[in-house]
Amino acid sequence: MALLGGRVAAGAVTAMLAVALCVPGTASATTPAPDANEISHRYVALGDSYTASPLTGMPIGEPVGCGRTQNNYPRLVAAALQVTEFADVSCGSATINNLTALQTVIGGNNPAQLDALKPETTLVTLGIGGNDLGLVGWMQRCVTLDLRQSSCVDQWSPGDADVMVQRIDKIAIKVDEALKAIHARSPHALVMVVGYPVVAPSEGIGCIPELPIDNSDVAYLRDLQQRLNTALSWDSYLDNATYVDTYTTSIGHGPCEPDGVKWIEGVVPDVPAAALHPNALGQMAMAADVLTALAKHLNGSAAEPIH
Repeated sequence: MALLGGRVAAGAVTAMLAVALCVPGTASATTPAPDANEISHRYVALGDSYTASPLTGMPIGEPVGCGRTQNNYPRLVAAALQVTEFADVSCGSATINNLTALQTVIGGNNPAQLDALKPETTLVTLGIGGNDLGLVGWMQRCVTLDLRQSSCVDQWSPGDADVMVQRIDKIAIKVDEALKAIHARSPHALVMVVGYPVVAPSEGIGCIPELPIDNSDVAYLRDLQQRLNTALSWDSYLDNATYVDTYTTSIGHGPCEPDGVKWIEGVVPDVPAAALHPNALGQMAMAADVLTALAKHLNGSAAEPIH
């Protein structure tokens, strides 16, 4: 899909919406599916840097340290749905705590993200949890290891005490609480939890120079990411939210793929994007995933949690 002047062409957004809204559903003929207009009144985007999408396009919004750009998936979704009112309060480095607490970044403070919610909000997307796990930071530390030394797996999961898996259990509890708070503030909103796309290769080993980490660490990272996404999908299922699977569609588009194919950049990005984060193509793919999940919801097709 073409990019024009750092912005996604309007035709590309329209095409994404057209494809997504043609997904066949299972709604009963006697029970009409909700009209898309019902959810396009007021859209609020919550999340971390995978939502804000730093460096992928023209910076937009305050404070600048949040790294929001006009190419991020919330803005593509808002454009496709032609929402009446849109608030993107996502912010790089945000944790689950920043949903309810102030976040200080370069250029000022980002208010607690849930403060953007109103009773009349009709659509909410939430992409959070990666920073609580420390996923990207973990990868970056592994890159600096002398591969003749012990792997990151040995450091983070000595014996039976796997620190990272324990973090995921705590993240699941916090996201559950966050979803309940979102529903309380915006009781009529469709809430969508957006998972994380492929960072480590979905199979096989790493690559140089894009992802130069120990092979056993690649497998461990892959398992951690899938565990996190599984936890997010179950939180969604149990808390009346719709889970958006961005992992499956991004298989074959990870950091080790060639330019133009990869949606996630490596430790040294080849195109404008944060290290180990989606590039502009990746954000377009995530927007398409959100629209597809939305279309399934509107057609009465309930998503099952990841097993």
